[in-house]
Amino acid sequence: MLTPTNSYILGILWGTLSYYSEGFWLRHRDHWYINTVRDYLELSPAGHESYSPTGRQHRLKITSRKDVAKITKILSAHGWAPRKAQVRPYPLGNIDDRSFIRAWTELHGHADIRRARGRDGSHFPQRRLRIYGNFALLEEINLILSSACNLRPRKLQGTSNEITKALYYQGKNVLPVMSWLYAEASIFNPSARTSFWETLSLS
Repeated sequence: MLTPTNSYILGILWGTLSYYSEGFWLRHRDHWYINTVRDYLELSPAGHESYSPTGRQHRLKITSRKDVAKITKILSAHGWAPRKAQVRPYPLGNIDDRSFIRAWTELHGHADIRRARGRDGSHFPQRRLRIYGNFALLEEINLILSSACNLRPRKLQGTSNEITKALYYQGKNVLPVMSWLYAEASIFNPSARTSFWETLSLS
């Protein structure tokens, strides 16, 4: 079984990696993910910052034969599919689900407070957590979270992209998911964790 740290690193690769003609790109707005993967896997290139119409981004260009072979071996062992593939499955093999899903949620999750409406017509603040991803990947995450947190499986919600879906947790269902994801966590992005909990505070 992959350790929690290995599984978390796998989650970052799953959520940020894309093909490049000579190897791979590792890209995200938060340089913490780039640095963490580079240091843990002992990759040779240094990351750099780039700018585009969508904003600032940190990138790691992986092209050396040794580094490409290392990444390819990891991805092949777990059945990785590139980011724009029609079907992107959950990783194959015996991994630490909590750590993988924590990484994915940090990368592709969004927490906020919505204005919900009660049966009497009044409005009240309600926690909400949305996790985005390929439908095949989210279906498995849906089942794992439901079992781990003693919740009913959710119906995946559509987005503007046909193959991208959203997994919604609202109200009393949010904190059990967040608490499970970070329980005894040995590796996580500190700023992402803080942002989630501060955003979900109703005080």
